[in-house]
Amino acid sequence: MKRVVLTAALASFFLLLGQSCQAPQAPAAAEIPLYETAAPGSESWDWEEFRLDNPADGQTYLANVTTPTLLPFLPEPGKATGAAMIVCPGGGHQILSYSAEGTNVAAWLAERGVAAFVLKYRLIHFAKTPEEAFWYVLGLPEPAADQTDPEAARAHRAEAIAMSNDDGRAAVAWVRRHAAEYGIDPDRIGIIGFSAGAGVTASVCFDHDAESCPNLVAPIYGGSFPGEIPPDAAPLFVVAPELDQRPGLTGISLYTAWQQAKLPAELHYFAACDHGFGYKEDGAPVNDWITLLLHFMQKTGFAPVK
Repeated sequence: MKRVVLTAALASFFLLLGQSCQAPQAPAAAEIPLYETAAPGSESWDWEEFRLDNPADGQTYLANVTTPTLLPFLPEPGKATGAAMIVCPGGGHQILSYSAEGTNVAAWLAERGVAAFVLKYRLIHFAKTPEEAFWYVLGLPEPAADQTDPEAARAHRAEAIAMSNDDGRAAVAWVRRHAAEYGIDPDRIGIIGFSAGAGVTASVCFDHDAESCPNLVAPIYGGSFPGEIPPDAAPLFVVAPELDQRPGLTGISLYTAWQQAKLPAELHYFAACDHGFGYKEDGAPVNDWITLLLHFMQKTGFAPVK
C-alpha cells in the first residue's frame, strides 16, 4: 500500500485561515494491522492512501484506506481501569476524520484510564488525487462524479461499507484476543463511532459473535435502529446534535428502543450543534459529551473510578 501525504501543498494559504488545535498525546505504539494477512475481500485493492495534515484546523484526515489498522493509546499503569474502547472516526465512508473523531478521543480516554484503539477501516475508493479526496475539508470545488459505470460504483460503495462493518467486528475481536497483553478485561471492551463510524458501531452492536460482542456501545451522531434488540445488548450511550444534517440517523431511535426495553442507556441532545463536532480542545461546550461518556462508563461499571 502506498501513502500520499498532503502537507506542503496549499499549506501557506490555509495557515492564514485558522489556528491549530492542541495535538493529542503520542500513541503507545505504532499502527497494528487488523488482519494477519491481506484484509479479506479487498486483496486486489491497490490504490494510494491519502493523508492530509490540515494546518487550517490542526486536524488529520485519511482517504482511500485499503489496509485496516488499529492505533493503540494506553493509559499509565496506575490509571488503567481495565476497560478498552475501539474508536471509529467518521467521514461518509469516503474519508476519515482521523484526529477530531479518532486520536483526540483516544488520547483523552487513555489519560483517564481507558485503553483506546483507533480503527482505520476500509473506505470507498473515489479519489485519484489528494485534492479530490479532501475537497470539502480544503474548501475546493466538488470534483465531478465518475459516471463511467454507475452500477459498478454503487456495488463498490456497498461492498466497502460492508467491509468497514467487518473491520469493526474484527477490531473488537482483536482487542479481546490480545486483552491480556494490554492489561484489559475481555468483558469490558466497547466501541464508539462518529457519523459513518457510528454506523460501524451500530453494525457491531447488532451483528456479532461471542468474540466480537461489545460490552458498551456509543454511536455519536449516527446509527439507526434496525428493529430488534440483540439478546446480549450492551449499555448504550448516544450523543445527538439538534441541527444534524441527517435527521433520523442520530442514534435517537436506538436510545428509544433501549429505554423501552429497560436496558442501560443514556442520551445527550445538544442544542444549536450540528453534525461532525468530534472532540477538540477548543473550549466549545459540546465537548462536554466526552466527560459525560466517562461518567456513563463509571455508572455502568464499565470503567470504575480509580
